[in-house]
Amino acid sequence: MTNQVENAQLSYGKKDAPVKVEVFLNLACPYCASFFAMAEEVLPEYLENGQVQYIVKHYDKPREMLLIGALINTHLNYENPDRVREIMKELFAEQSTWDKWTNHEIKHMLEEKYGLKEEPENIDTSLNVIAEAIRRGVKMVPTVFINHKEYQYPTEITAAELKAEIEAALKQA
Repeated sequence: MTNQVENAQLSYGKKDAPVKVEVFLNLACPYCASFFAMAEEVLPEYLENGQVQYIVKHYDKPREMLLIGALINTHLNYENPDRVREIMKELFAEQSTWDKWTNHEIKHMLEEKYGLKEEPENIDTSLNVIAEAIRRGVKMVPTVFINHKEYQYPTEITAAELKAEIEAALKQA
C-alpha cells in the first residue's frame, strides 16, 4: 500500500500514519452527517496518537438531492482544513434546517455565518475527487475506505466496527 493519498486537501492526522481512513461524502447527504458524527467520536484519539490519517473527500455527485452540498463545497477554504472540519461539523449538525433552502439562501448563510466566499480553485479539486471516485468505483455517499478496504455506510460499518477495523489495521501495520 502506498502511503500517499490522492486528493488529501482535507486531511487530518499524520501523513505517515499506518492507517488511512478516507471518506467520500457530501454535505447534503443525511447518511454522511451520521457517518461524520460517528467518525468525530471514534477517530480523535487515533489522530492524536499518529495512528490514523483521516481524509475527507467532498464528492460533488451529480444527483439532485446532493446539489446543495456541491454548492457549499465551492465555498469551503481548503487552505484551512481545520476550519473546514469545524464548519462541516456545524453544517452536518444543522443539516435539517438548511437542506431545503434555495441556492441564494445557502450562499447568504455561508457568507454571513462563516465569512465564506466562492473559491474558484475548488472546481479543480471537485473534478479531481469526481475522477478519483469514478476510478475507484464509488457509487454512493458516504463510501469509506480503511487502508483501501471499502465500506458503504450505513449498512456496512458501525462505530464499533470502525474502531475494530482501525485496531485490526494497526496490528497489520
